[in-house]
Amino acid sequence: MKNLKQIGFGVISSVFQENPLPFDTYGAISGVFMLFLWLITFLFCIMLIDAKLMSQKAATVIYLITFIIGGLLLVAIPNTLLPISEILMAIADRKDLWYLLPVLTVLTILFGTSLLVGRIFCGYACPLGTFQELLSKINFKQDIKNQKANKFHFEVSKQLTGKVRWTFVGILFFLAILLGINILPYFDPFSGFLVLRSPIDLNLFIAFVGLSIVGISSIFLYRPYCRFLCPFGAGSDLCSRYAKNTYQRTEDCTECGLCEKICPTHVAAAESNKGECYYCNRCIEICPEDAIKLNLEG
Repeated sequence: MKNLKQIGFGVISSVFQENPLPFDTYGAISGVFMLFLWLITFLFCIMLIDAKLMSQKAATVIYLITFIIGGLLLVAIPNTLLPISEILMAIADRKDLWYLLPVLTVLTILFGTSLLVGRIFCGYACPLGTFQELLSKINFKQDIKNQKANKFHFEVSKQLTGKVRWTFVGILFFLAILLGINILPYFDPFSGFLVLRSPIDLNLFIAFVGLSIVGISSIFLYRPYCRFLCPFGAGSDLCSRYAKNTYQRTEDCTECGLCEKICPTHVAAAESNKGECYYCNRCIEICPEDAIKLNLEG
């Protein structure tokens, strides 16, 4: 991995990184493209959710579009690991902060949207996230009866996933700062999509194996990479806890508890923050009183 560089369109030779400008132009270009795709998805999903038109069929169509276009055709675009990997590589190579300006701008915008409306990006715009969401439908059902009858899934607490994820993030930055090593590309399942467009070498094979493990795990464990390892997910979770424009219960709520039972990340309780809400809409569809809505008033 030493002579390879991870950017938005996959893995390219470091010879293309001979850059006369004082910042990463390739990271900037891919970052702009990533934000453009995110803006389109963001506006469309907000309109559907606000109009209460985000049914399971509509959500599944969006998941499929994001997975096919972003994951298969564009080779994992948007890729939230890209700016974080760029930062880790810049830290490991002891580059100045000016070099990080494009990717820091991208992350600021993405985390800003999480602070505004929660994790809609992770829910609908991330190809890896939608890949996991589609597979989760096999064992994570939309109604209590089928969910209880289904024994082939595992429930994990938000506390456990948070501890594992932040420990992993700490290890990433510890190795980059003290040892000058960026290990994130070895834990990047996004690059596994490249096998459809490039001959499989050792690096791509490792990434493809990682993507396969994430896919299989998603059948039994809800969004395993998002919740256990994703560095962007860690930051987005932190920002989303303070988001005001998220799902909230209305005065029609009868405290039946169905939303809390069906939520795969256990954040549907009235007093819970929505840091791990991926807008899967299971709570919306199961509510008998239509008492959950997206609060856009803050």
